Amino acid sequence: MTGHLHKKNDTAHEVPMALILPLWAFALLPLPLLLAALFWGAPPIALVSELIGLISGKPFPARAARQMSRLALGGHVLFWLVIAACMALLFSHPLRQSEFVTGNSLLLIAALALPFFGSLALVGYDLSWKFARERKAIHFLLGCVANIPIKYGYWALAGLGLLYFRGVSLDSPAFLPPWGSALWPLMALWLPLSLCLAAAVGLCYLLLRRDADDWGRDYYRFAAPFLAKWHLVCGLIVLAVMVWLYASLKGIFNLHLPQIFNAGLASAACLGLAMLLSLLVAVSENPMRFKVSMVGTAVLSLVHASMLLVAILETLNRYVPGWSVPTFMPDLLRLFG
Repeated sequence: MTGHLHKKNDTAHEVPMALILPLWAFALLPLPLLLAALFWGAPPIALVSELIGLISGKPFPARAARQMSRLALGGHVLFWLVIAACMALLFSHPLRQSEFVTGNSLLLIAALALPFFGSLALVGYDLSWKFARERKAIHFLLGCVANIPIKYGYWALAGLGLLYFRGVSLDSPAFLPPWGSALWPLMALWLPLSLCLAAAVGLCYLLLRRDADDWGRDYYRFAAPFLAKWHLVCGLIVLAVMVWLYASLKGIFNLHLPQIFNAGLASAACLGLAMLLSLLVAVSENPMRFKVSMVGTAVLSLVHASMLLVAILETLNRYVPGWSVPTFMPDLLRLFG
């Protein structure tokens, strides 16, 4: 069974989206979230790690940066393969001739060109680690060049989302939502969430590369708590943004409907459990003995992100006219009800 996407443009303020997916497809939801997190979150962790190494003069942060940049590169390659497949489908679909695509072609090109340029720079950044010791400043600047387009590419995509889902022209004074709008925490949510997910997956990557990158026990005693602390700090920021999102919506929508509230609660619970596991790794004298905790941190973090997305989709289904993306939550509630 395949998904079906229907669009209509009755009004400028209506969000016309109906997407029918088989329920089993939601089991694959962590995969695109994983790719997106590695694409956005892993490069800045590598860059900041290298900066810490430059400032402290210690070798371990630079080695952690090297591993995270390789993880980021793998995520970027897979990400662009998926994008290429999606573009091939879109160019065989009437959507490419729609008014939205033709009217915003430059913004669409920029939204793809910026992060693609960042990916090319990331390739150079990752492949030049052997020369980084002699040219530390140049290598770090190359990392900055790789990161900046990726970040601005995200905001270009956010701008596209505002154009598409709000139906407001770019030169309109109403293009930017008011400060109390839930769109601001929604856009801000991805920034710490991607770092949190990338750090969690980085813990698993340490386990996978333990034999190939045999840099000694002392390095792994540094790297595992280092990434666990990234996960903890970013997880706390995610929870704060979730509270911000809840506060911006609670006076407008009833967020205590079972399909919304239970999905959000499950999301917060999974993140809390993941943070407890990463705390075990962060404070341990022998963190590599907590392999189950490291894998559990990654799994629970991905489930957290998936359930958070489901909660957002269910809110849109309920309260946004023309939006219909049915999830598994109603069936799950009936099963346990």
